[in-house]
Amino acid sequence: MSYLIIIILSIIILFAWLKIFSRLKVLDKPWNDLKNTRKSVPTMLGIFAFLWFFIIVLILFPEYFSNNLLLWLLAWSLPIIILETLEELSYIWKIKFKIHPIIRLLIHILWWILAVYIWWIWIDQEILIWTWKRIMPQYIFVIFFIIWSIICINAINRFDWIYAQASWVSTIWFLTIFLLIKFIVFTSYTVFKGNSLEILTTTQNLAFILFAISLISTLIEYKPLWLLRDIWIMFFGFSIAYLSVAWWAKIWTLLVALSLVIFDAIRVWFYRIFIMKKNPLKWDYTHLHHRLLWLWWTRREARASVWIRSIIMMVLMLLQWTDRLNKVIIFLIMALLFFWVNYYVFIVKKLPCWLSINK
Repeated sequence: MSYLIIIILSIIILFAWLKIFSRLKVLDKPWNDLKNTRKSVPTMLGIFAFLWFFIIVLILFPEYFSNNLLLWLLAWSLPIIILETLEELSYIWKIKFKIHPIIRLLIHILWWILAVYIWWIWIDQEILIWTWKRIMPQYIFVIFFIIWSIICINAINRFDWIYAQASWVSTIWFLTIFLLIKFIVFTSYTVFKGNSLEILTTTQNLAFILFAISLISTLIEYKPLWLLRDIWIMFFGFSIAYLSVAWWAKIWTLLVALSLVIFDAIRVWFYRIFIMKKNPLKWDYTHLHHRLLWLWWTRREARASVWIRSIIMMVLMLLQWTDRLNKVIIFLIMALLFFWVNYYVFIVKKLPCWLSINK
């Protein structure tokens, strides 16, 4: 019943803010680039979607506000919300305020390090690779978490060029975390050490709330009737990274379920660094969906291909249950296929793409 209430509350709060933004004329300014020409729609709702998440938690799970798991999520995501809100306001009000991508990245990293120092979560993190177990030193875990967060944030954020694409990818990822805990972890294990059961239950519920919000946002952004912008999309990415390690989740399952997004981000970063000799954080039209559109795919076809593949990979991973070896093998096969196809099509066959076009 609580899951149904979460969805109902999400819909009510969403449309309330949608109306408020329409009345206040906080609207997007469409530009005639590679996107479809459309009317102005309410924008920057990411800041309220962020509040929307915590309001639902407050209504349904008020006890979580005394739980460090939620408080750390709030604290660690603050620099993302603040910086992206300032940039969106400068875009709407045409204020000359722009943060260099490297400066923004450094601010995120420094804040996360500070947050780790003040609100330390993982005192003893255990690495489990088949039967090999080791305790991960704190500094190693901090480095891993920062790199993992950057990968998730940028992979999701760079997929938001086609409406509802990034929010759908986030939807699948949150659903994967929820299903992993509810139907695999809770059914495969009967003994939980320390406060593991509490952490798992909290993570499961938070993942479902984020799943409901991102799913509804996907439907609203499809036309689009509103836009979340980078404020919410980057919070999606960080939340995925955070929840996946908060209980030391089955990272292989998450990696393969959204391997298309991860592989595309890695390919683009390496191409920009070693081929284009440019800052990998400065985006251009080199991502997979840009290339598909250049090959005369419609936006609907490009979006459908991402949607369908993400569902298939999520189901395939969940069917592997707790078999780590199968997940690793599937991950490696997907990586070989993705990079080989891109190499063959765009380098060997030299099919055209937007590599030479910058924003």
